[in-house]
Amino acid sequence: MSRKSERRKAAAAQRAAAAQAAATQTIQWRTTKETLAITQISRTALHKKTKAGTFPRPIKLGKKCVWIESEIKEWTMTKYNKQ
Repeated sequence: MSRKSERRKAAAAQRAAAAQAAATQTIQWRTTKETLAITQISRTALHKKTKAGTFPRPIKLGKKCVWIESEIKEWTMTKYNKQ
């Protein structure tokens, strides 16, 4: 088996484990301010990435927009693991 296919299988197993863990956890909401602090990007960059589809879309709760913390963490991990 090639290394590439082994990495793919390992990544798929990791995603499955994360999905199972997420199913048992409660969902944590993060406001825009908290999201900016976690991701260390500017508000403008956040909105550009959201519009481009490279960052998870927010959920509107009344006048507020909130993000799911697990999606933010997943995005952060994929961003920094690619570099």
